[in-house]
Amino acid sequence: MRYGLACLVYNRLHNRITHIKLSAMNIELSANKQIPPQVWVQAIGRGLYQLGSAVLLFYMPIVFVNYGNLSATEVGLAVGGGSVAGFLGNLLGGVLTDSPKFGRKRSLLASSTFAVITCTIAVFTSTFALLLLANIVFGFSTGLYWTAADSSVMDVTTAEQRQGAFSLLGVADNVGFAAGTLGGGVLLKLLHPEKLLFAAGGITFLLLLLLFAVAMKETRTSAEGETHNIQKGWKTALTDTRLMIYLLVNTLFITYIALVGGNLPLYLVKFGGTPETTVANLFTIGYVGLGALLQVPVVKAISKFSYLTSLSISMAVWGVGFALVWVLGNSSNTRSVFELGIFAVFAIASIIYKPTSSAWISELAPTSLRGAYTAIAYQCWTIGYVIGPIVGGWAVDQSPNIAQNAWLVIALSTLSGLVILQVLNKQNPTTSKEQALL
Repeated sequence: MRYGLACLVYNRLHNRITHIKLSAMNIELSANKQIPPQVWVQAIGRGLYQLGSAVLLFYMPIVFVNYGNLSATEVGLAVGGGSVAGFLGNLLGGVLTDSPKFGRKRSLLASSTFAVITCTIAVFTSTFALLLLANIVFGFSTGLYWTAADSSVMDVTTAEQRQGAFSLLGVADNVGFAAGTLGGGVLLKLLHPEKLLFAAGGITFLLLLLLFAVAMKETRTSAEGETHNIQKGWKTALTDTRLMIYLLVNTLFITYIALVGGNLPLYLVKFGGTPETTVANLFTIGYVGLGALLQVPVVKAISKFSYLTSLSISMAVWGVGFALVWVLGNSSNTRSVFELGIFAVFAIASIIYKPTSSAWISELAPTSLRGAYTAIAYQCWTIGYVIGPIVGGWAVDQSPNIAQNAWLVIALSTLSGLVILQVLNKQNPTTSKEQALL
């Protein structure tokens, strides 16, 4: 079953993941006492949003293929429709988030409402048309959420705080998604019919709606006499040479994340002979678990560097990781230890990239256009999650020799990313200033 490995990834070793989550949050609490209260609201919101998303998206294929009457192809098409809606949702989120009349808070309230509606539709879904509708509604929810949430954090943090703030959200991201997949697996065994699982996701999103309604303050500030010209604002963003250059390298980063999360486990099972359960355990411990545990110390270690230097470090680590996958094809001894080390390398690359990218976008964007800049940057996720599965899927379908060498080609592609970052550094020398320690 094509979804069997995915299901195992987060449902194995739950005791270890729980320990890792608690440890990561303890580290964060002590390391970021000066982070503004609204960032903590967003961190709690991020955990709830990812928890609900995991219940919804992770188990949607399992429920409707294994327990429903839909084919894997139909589910895939429905999810694809959601991706297209997410693309449009990001654009809408950029407009509404920057609007003085709508702003960050109302965008997040709308996102949470769409998410509750999605889960409600999913509970009553039995046809492809309804499943497609659910994914389209959730696509708009995600587009609004990520744009408005990131912009809200940018609003209330200083340049020195942003990497730390976004690393806190990164921990909440991992914790929420892991909790959602673990809890969803338990509920899937207890609830009948299985579609009632999505009601639990709806309750989570309802809690998120209440959190934003009660605890969140509008963070967008309007200058006196400010007028919001949507067309002029987006023209400014789309003609910003630095942003356009960054989209190239940002798409590379997202493609690598998609490859590691989707295609690498399958490669290790098919060509490495590693059992599915073992790969699931290694992925859980090495990538998800260490990603949460190391988020804060790694970000503190790189905080003395400029954002672009940190992104270059991340790009280089991605290259090392893919090169190690290529080398792994010639290794037969201590294979599991080697695979765990590879996942750990990718975890470090990812936790450097995510908070640094968001922080750099916030530095690049004018205050009144943070929504537009963030929305445009998030389109790279759509593109990367198209390129990654296609390239990785093609490679896994080839002979062992071609599949192995494909990872070397991917590793070498990081050199182009390093070149682009150097060009960007020269294009925007002001971003090369050293950042204060967190």
